[in-house]
Parts: sequence; C-alpha cells; structure tokens
Amino acid sequence: MALVYPGEAEIAVLQEWHAQSQALRPEFEVRSLNVLDITQGIIHEFGAEGVVSSLADPMPGSDPRLELGRLWVDAVADAVRTRMMEPGNGRPVVSLERLAALYPAAGPRDVMQRLWDNSQAALDGPVVIFIPGEFSGSRTYTFLGQKDEFMYRGDLL
Repeated sequence: MALVYPGEAEIAVLQEWHAQSQALRPEFEVRSLNVLDITQGIIHEFGAEGVVSSLADPMPGSDPRLELGRLWVDAVADAVRTRMMEPGNGRPVVSLERLAALYPAAGPRDVMQRLWDNSQAALDGPVVIFIPGEFSGSRTYTFLGQKDEFMYRGDLL
C-alpha cells in the first residue's frame, strides 16, 4: 500500500502512523524500515568521496546515478524481506519510511516494482510505503515535487 502525503507533513504523518499502528496489535506487528539508514549504509560501504566522484565524473558508458539507484532499491528490497522473516507476534507489516533518501537516483515506483517482480511470493504480509509528494492525476503522483511517477498497480482510496 502506498500512502502519498505532503513532504512538509512527514514528521506528523509518521508520528500518527506509529501511534495508529500500535492499535493493530496483537493481530499485526508493524516493522518500520528507515530508507535513509539503508541508503547511508550503501554510501558508507562504497565511500562518500567515491560516490560523489563517480557521479560528478562518470566513466564512459556508465550511468553511476542509475547504478546507485539500483544498489539502493536492491538493499531496500532485501531489508523488506529480512524484516518480514523476523520472528515476532502477529502478522508482519513492513513500513517503508523516509523515501526521500532515494532521490534523485531512484524513487518509490522503483522500490514497488522491485518488490513486485522479485519478492511477491516471499512476502508474508503487506508493505506500507510512505511517499512524500502529491497527487497530480488519477494514478500519478509527484515524488518530492520533482519526479512524476505512475502508480499502475494500486487503487486510490
């Protein structure tokens, strides 16, 4: 499930979500994932200077932004699978938060597509994705006011 909210309301939205998610217990156990932590882990692994250098001066034939985005999306998908498999009380629900950390290398649609393509059968519960942005059409949202993305697999509530 994707929830699109105004970016300036992120703190309030996440606080309300955390409060409301407690009411889902004991039937459901919400397990939060901070995408910012995941992207920072990848940058730390490769070194911030190396990442910045490759983005500023890419090798011929390479697209470092695309490659970085792919690394981030793969890491997020792996983290979702790991959180789903952790033992706990109640059915697992993974909550993806701080998705602004993906910009400009990737976006929420990339994460949703990766989860759908490779992990659908392995996921034992729902994934709630919090998207900072706004709706710009029937199934189109603007991620961070910068990038239009089409949400073709979801229904609007």
